[in-house]
Amino acid sequence: MRMILSLLALLTMLGATPASAHTPIVQGYELADAYFRRGNFASAYLVGLPVAQAGDPRAQFLMGKLSYIGRPPIARDLKEAMRWYTLAAGRGHAEAQFALAQGFARGEGVPVDRNRSLHWLTQAATNGHVPAMMSLARLNDDGVAQPRDRAAATDWVRRAAERGDPRAQALYADRLEAGIGVAPNEMLADEWRQRAAAAAEPMGLISRARDIMRERDPKRAALVEAYASAAFVEAKADGELKREAASIMADLSRRMTPADIAEANAKLSAMQPGKI
Repeated sequence: MRMILSLLALLTMLGATPASAHTPIVQGYELADAYFRRGNFASAYLVGLPVAQAGDPRAQFLMGKLSYIGRPPIARDLKEAMRWYTLAAGRGHAEAQFALAQGFARGEGVPVDRNRSLHWLTQAATNGHVPAMMSLARLNDDGVAQPRDRAAATDWVRRAAERGDPRAQALYADRLEAGIGVAPNEMLADEWRQRAAAAAEPMGLISRARDIMRERDPKRAALVEAYASAAFVEAKADGELKREAASIMADLSRRMTPADIAEANAKLSAMQPGKI
């Protein structure tokens, strides 16, 4: 109660008005979310709390996030965060379901419970949450908490790809090409790889560059495309992907003229997600 009164005093100083006074509940979440995004956590809490108490799962998830991150003047309280996530998850909020799955996996505010974590992870994925889909794909690939199932893993990757996630599209293309958990289909793999590359997804770009490198006699335009793609990944990625991109650039430079490389660099300067 003391914290609520303190927050109310702070909110008055900031010139904000609690939702219960003048803000209709139906509009309260949008205002609370706007406060949250601007870093005004006290106002987000006071405006969002009555909306969450009225049963809006979006506001309940927001209350969970505020309790989880614990930015002044709101104390970090993992149990309270999981309580709000549970309420929102029960109303079908996919992000809350994913957060609850992580909480049970890590023992944050709740006891570690792999079965409940897997339950909420599956619920989130079923509701279209892409990170949850990719998490389930990894679990099925690795055989963690359940028997290994490559077909199920590929199916979750496919679902994420179909929702427009570029990384999933690149992974699905690789699995289609290699026949991992699905019948090999090079033509379909190339279609998905093109989608990933169009979004400037590093794995998709490298896969496309590899395809061009494997061609017996690639056209000049294809070499320019491959070099620009590899250069983009080399600049943006890290680890093994960055090293592979640098290797591809070195190989390509031996097959290209200075004019070709200049054209590739010009193409690189214009590259951004969605504009390859």
